[in-house]
Amino acid sequence: MLIAACPCFSHAQELTAPSATATSSDEVVTREGAWEYSRGAITTARRTVTLAPKAEHKPALSVRFIPDPFNAKPGNAAIYYLKAGGFFEQQAAMQAKRKFEDDSRAATEGNGDYEPYVWMDTELKDLPLEKVKEYLVYTSFQPLFLEEAAARLYCDFDRQIRTVDNPVGYLLPEVQTMRELARMQSLRFLVAMAENRTDDAVKILGQMISMGPHFCQEPFLVSNLVGTACANIGLQQAYYLSEHPDAPNLYWAIAQLPNPLINLDQSLAYEREFLFEQVKALREVDDTPKPDGYWSEFIDRFADSIQGVGAPFDELKTLGKAGITIAIGSNVLKAREYLVDIEGMSSDKLDKLPNTQIFFLAMRRFYERYRDEEFKYSFLPVHARQTSNVTSTGIGKMITKYGLITLPTSLFLPAVQAAQSASLRTQQQLALWQTIESIRHHLATHENKLPATLKELELPAPYDPLTNGPFEYVMHASGATLKGAANPGLQYQFELRTKSPNP
Repeated sequence: MLIAACPCFSHAQELTAPSATATSSDEVVTREGAWEYSRGAITTARRTVTLAPKAEHKPALSVRFIPDPFNAKPGNAAIYYLKAGGFFEQQAAMQAKRKFEDDSRAATEGNGDYEPYVWMDTELKDLPLEKVKEYLVYTSFQPLFLEEAAARLYCDFDRQIRTVDNPVGYLLPEVQTMRELARMQSLRFLVAMAENRTDDAVKILGQMISMGPHFCQEPFLVSNLVGTACANIGLQQAYYLSEHPDAPNLYWAIAQLPNPLINLDQSLAYEREFLFEQVKALREVDDTPKPDGYWSEFIDRFADSIQGVGAPFDELKTLGKAGITIAIGSNVLKAREYLVDIEGMSSDKLDKLPNTQIFFLAMRRFYERYRDEEFKYSFLPVHARQTSNVTSTGIGKMITKYGLITLPTSLFLPAVQAAQSASLRTQQQLALWQTIESIRHHLATHENKLPATLKELELPAPYDPLTNGPFEYVMHASGATLKGAANPGLQYQFELRTKSPNP
């Protein structure tokens, strides 16, 4: 599944504050640039946005973040991403960049974030602009390559993963480099905003956003999560455009983005078969009796294929063939019970099968049943998925009850849930931002007055993807609050303010 050894890059993990202030026994408040995080049972990401009125752009579809298929350039974006991240002949630049970062890290003595990473958590008004620009000189060759990458319709790193014997051991070193590219682009965006180059800022933001759908063309959840992180790095800064009087209204630019931006279809198709790609011998397991000699050789193949998968498979591997055989024997009764009670097999039929076959048949059937219980919801509309997943169907009790046969299921499925949540979170951010851009249009056409309700908006406010209903919007004395549903455990909230009219 190529995810067990890699972190899931949610928004809260992508931007980690250097300090925190406890306000109660169950809540911690942190500041990350323009964002405030209240971390408790549910983390609230809150940002105040002082809106600059701006009517919809004309021609309405002339501003885009990602080129449409007709205007996209031929060629492979992966080549340009690798050129931007690999440095290649830029050895002197790489060394200078690393020296800057090492010196900064040493200066903090391990206490908190260091430059340049702390700059991404710095409000625009506090950004040490000249120092940031000096640092960006080290990677001055990147913007050209990233512009070329964003202009491409497809992105293919030519993995050929279906030909790999040990998928879990397949390395993706360049994927982590892509996150670094997005961080550098975030700094370039902030510099462009600080210098009032809003057209450049829109272009740079589009290049970050394009990394999401590009990396979703890979059949790996890790690549999808990195693409999500890259797009989200940009989206966290995007609201500076909503506050700038010279920035175009971006309502229709957001509307033209792929929906969903983070499409997991390719990865989920591969992930659904991942166990059988890693442990290919399991595809042979059925209810046709096979002799004991076959199963002795089967255990050898099984042990070889689980090497490096991660705990607790690695622990099983260390037992050796004799230990695995003993472990199987001690779990046969539970395997039989599962096949009879849940799969409806007869005891007479099971009596004709060797113990090892009973065990692996139960392992396969359990995985297929609960894997599909998880994956089937990906075919429903987004809002219908939220209360329906494996974790809410009592699988925890089943894992406890049936023991070792549930091992692949308990190891692999949580990664699917994490990726789906990350995709939904990105789509919700886009819908919230599009709503804010609609409100900018309303301000421009209604004497800088906020709408009383979202129904008043001329440019329709999108629904919250998590609920298929309106976002929560409440007017109050100081402005308005716009809030999305929690997903899961993270809730976005915007305090919307209007600029005072010029004297």
